[in-house]
Amino acid sequence: MIAKNPIQITFEGLTYTVKVPVSNEASGDGSNRLVAGIKTALRKPFGKTEYADKEILKQMSGTFRPGRLTAILGPSGSGKTTLLNLLAGHLSSGETSGKIWANGRPTSGAGLRRLAGYVNQEDVILPTQTVEEAIEMSILLRPPPLSSDQPQAESPESLSSTDGVHQDRKAAEKQQQPPSLHAAAKHKEAYDLEAASIKSHSSSAAGGGSVHRQPISTMAEQRRSHAISLFGLEKCRSTMVGDSSAKGISGGEKKRTAIAMEWVTESPVIFLDEPTSGLDAHSALMVTHQLKDIADAGRTVVAVVHQPSSEMFALIDDIVVLFEGRIVYMGERANFVDYLARLGYPCGMYTNPADHVFNSVLFDGAGYAGDRGLGGSKAMAQRADVLFAAWSGSAEAAAVQRMIDSPELSPITASQFRRTSPAAAQTKYLLKRGGRNALRNSLVLRIRLAQAIFFGLIIGLVFLNTQNKPTSVQQQNFSGAMFFTCVTQFLIATLAVVNVFTSERLVFQRERDAGYYGLPAYYASKNIVELPIQVCVPVVYSCISYWLLGLRRDVGRFFIYMVTTVCLNLCGFSFGMLLGASFASLSAILSALPAIFLPFLLFGGLLVNTGNSTVWLRWIQWISPIKYGYTALMYNQFKGYTVDGVDFGDRYLDQVNLGPFSVAVNIVFVLGISLIAWLAAYVMLARLSSTSGKHHLGQSAVRRQEQSLMGSPDARFVDRVQDETLAVSSSQ
Repeated sequence: MIAKNPIQITFEGLTYTVKVPVSNEASGDGSNRLVAGIKTALRKPFGKTEYADKEILKQMSGTFRPGRLTAILGPSGSGKTTLLNLLAGHLSSGETSGKIWANGRPTSGAGLRRLAGYVNQEDVILPTQTVEEAIEMSILLRPPPLSSDQPQAESPESLSSTDGVHQDRKAAEKQQQPPSLHAAAKHKEAYDLEAASIKSHSSSAAGGGSVHRQPISTMAEQRRSHAISLFGLEKCRSTMVGDSSAKGISGGEKKRTAIAMEWVTESPVIFLDEPTSGLDAHSALMVTHQLKDIADAGRTVVAVVHQPSSEMFALIDDIVVLFEGRIVYMGERANFVDYLARLGYPCGMYTNPADHVFNSVLFDGAGYAGDRGLGGSKAMAQRADVLFAAWSGSAEAAAVQRMIDSPELSPITASQFRRTSPAAAQTKYLLKRGGRNALRNSLVLRIRLAQAIFFGLIIGLVFLNTQNKPTSVQQQNFSGAMFFTCVTQFLIATLAVVNVFTSERLVFQRERDAGYYGLPAYYASKNIVELPIQVCVPVVYSCISYWLLGLRRDVGRFFIYMVTTVCLNLCGFSFGMLLGASFASLSAILSALPAIFLPFLLFGGLLVNTGNSTVWLRWIQWISPIKYGYTALMYNQFKGYTVDGVDFGDRYLDQVNLGPFSVAVNIVFVLGISLIAWLAAYVMLARLSSTSGKHHLGQSAVRRQEQSLMGSPDARFVDRVQDETLAVSSSQ
C-alpha cells in the first residue's frame, strides 16, 4: 500500500503548559521541599491547593517529512511522549500554544487525528481475539478508502493561482532532496500509474459503464492476508492474543499486530509511542525494519524510541533529540554524528550514537547528580540552555526552518481521512465478537451455571419440603429462603459483571479512542450478548429451588417466582455495569460495594420491619431492589395462603409490613431501578470516554477540521512560493 498523497507535518513555536501544585515547584534539595510540604499541609489542611504553570514543551519548531522514519530520542521527562500526544491529539489537559500545519494547511492535534494512526506503548487487544481477527476488526470497523476504483473526493482549488509556481519550485527542490524523498516520490508515481491502469482495466471490462468492484468481504480478507504476511505473523495468525492469565502470542508479535491494525487503515501518518520498549533485541530490530518499510512507501512515520541499538539507529532517517522540553537536534541521522563532533562531543567509531548522546552529551557522567531532587535539576537546566543555544545557531536548525517555511503543499483529499463504519455495522460486528468472546471464556459460563445449580440445591436441601412443617416454621423458612434468593440473584450478577467488565474496560477505552466504534454500538452489543446469560442463570436456579423448597404448587406462581429472580439478576447486572463504569479498578469497586449493598440488605424487608424503622432512614427501603424483589416473592407465596383451612398467610404479611404494592408493581419497581442503573451506567461510560481527552469532537467540529485540511494552504507559504518564483524570474 503506497501512500498516494504524502503528508508533511510542520509546527512552530509549540508550547505546552500544565498546572502543578506550587509545593512541587519549591526549590532546594529534597529535605527542604519535604519540610515546606509539611508546613503547607499543617498551615492549610483544608484549604485550596495553589497551582502554578509548568512548561513541558518550550517553543518547539520542526517538521516530520513523508517517506522518512523519524525517531524522537531523549531522557525520561524530556517531553517525547507529550510532543507525540500533542500532535496526535491525545492530550486531555493543559494549555497549548503555537502553530501546526499539515501540507501547509493550519490544523491542530484534533485535526491530525483525522489523518494519523496511533500505536500506544502498551498494546491493549481483547485477549480472546486471534491475530487475524484483530486485524480484520480494524479493517471492518475503520475501513480504508477503495483507492484503485473508488472516485476520489474533489479537493478545493487551493492553488489555482500558483499551480505553475508550485510545480516550478518542486522541480527545483527535487534536485536537492535526499535519496529517501526521491524514493517516496517514485513510490507516489508508481502508485498513480498502477491505480490508473487498474481503473482503466476495470472500466474496459465493464464495457465503459459502471466500474466492477470486489466484494467488501473479499477485499478485507485480501488486506488482512497482506498485513499478516508483511508483518511476519503467519505462524501466529490463528493464535489468541492472550493476557497475563492466559498464554497467547509473544510481546513482539503483539506489537507487530498492533502496528498492523493501524497500517491496514492506510492512514498517511502513523505515530508510535515507544514501539520497541519491552522487546528483545531481535524483535525490536524486526519492528524497526517494518516501520522503515512503511515509511519507504511514502507515509509519515514518527516514533518515540527508547535507547535504540546501533542496528536500529542505522535504519532511522531523521532524528529528533529532546532535552528538558526543548529540541536540541532535528535533522537527518547521517548528519547527527558530525553535528555532535562540532559541538565538541566526537563519537567513537565503535560507539552507538544513541548511547553517546545520552552518556556524553545530555548527561555528563562526571557532573550529573542523577536525581533531580538532589540538586541535579538546576545543572540539567543549565546544560539544556547551552545545548539549545548551540542548536539554535547551527546550520542544521536553519535548514529545518527552511523546511518549515517551504513545506509540502500538495492537496489533502477526503479519501485520506480516517473513517469509521456505520453504527449498524459496528453493532453487528461487536455482537459477533462479544458472542465469540463469551464462548471462548467458557469457564466463566460454566462457573455461572455451576453457581446457579449449587445455590439452588443448597437452599432447596436446607429448606427441603417446608410446606409439611408447622406454620411457624413455614413462616421463618419461607421468609429466609426468599430473602436468600433475592440477595444471591442480585449480588452474584453484580459481582460477575464487575469482574468481567473491569478487565474489558481498558479495551473499550482504547478501541473507542482509536475510532473503532461508538458508545451506542458497544453498549447495545454488550447488553444483547449478556442478556441470555442473565436470563438463563436465574431460570436454572428457579427450576431447582422452587420445587425443593415446597412453595405453592402452582405453575402461575412458579412463573412469577422465576420472573422475579430474572428481574433481580438484570438489576444486579445493571448495578455491576454502573460500578464498572464509575471506578477504574476492581479493588476500588470491592471497597465501595459494601457501602452500597449493605443498606439495600438492611432495608430488604427481613432484617428490619421497615414499617416501624427509624423515620429519617426509612426512605432507603424505596431504593432497595432487594426489598421490592423480596416483597414480590412474599406476596406470591403468602397472599391467600392457608394451612388446614386456616388463613395465616395474610396475617403474616400484615405483621411483616412490607408495603401496599402488589406483586406486579413490585416487579415493575425492580425493573425501574434496573433501568435507572442501566442508563446511569451509560452516562458514566460516556463521561469516561469524554474525560479521555479534549480531542473528542462533535460532528460539526470534525467537518470544520476536514474542510480546513482540504482548503487552501496558509497564505504565508503561498506568498513565499510566489516570492521565490519572482526572484528566479528576475535572475534569469
